[in-house]
Amino acid sequence: MAVGKALKTARGRISQLKLSMEMNVSRESISAMETERTPIPPDISKKLIKKFDDPFLAMTVASEYTNGSWVKPLNGTSVDLHRTSVADVTEEEIIEFLEAFKEVKLAKPPSSIKEHDKQLIKEMALEGIDALYAITHLVAVSCRDYGFSWNDLWKEHEMKLVSNNYIRREKATV
Repeated sequence: MAVGKALKTARGRISQLKLSMEMNVSRESISAMETERTPIPPDISKKLIKKFDDPFLAMTVASEYTNGSWVKPLNGTSVDLHRTSVADVTEEEIIEFLEAFKEVKLAKPPSSIKEHDKQLIKEMALEGIDALYAITHLVAVSCRDYGFSWNDLWKEHEMKLVSNNYIRREKATV
């Protein structure tokens, strides 16, 4: 799903005019963003993610702004986003990742590994991306179905990382 379509979906029954006033842009700008005649500026994206608290919008924006290097919402004809289906797939993907992970030897320096071992590491990384997709969708569907805030979950997790000194809290910019 493209960012404009994700915005339109997240907007739901809110009019373009009402949203434009809340975002401090013109109604025509909202229309142009939704139809992808113009990209959504990063500052507006932040406001939209905060306002709608929609995991699928957040994933779409993150993927767009990382040139496709992040989880996109799954929306193909083979996708079943019912929580039990997503949970089953997530379990399968985690198991496949762990099996691939057990096959690799990461202790050797990268300069001394053989091509076969390098291929196993690449396969493990791809299985990790599969698991990451599944886990991200499981969290998103859990937020949707159980009313959790996507944004609040990420904030709570960030506080945990900060308190464990895994990351430094970013200073707010004014």
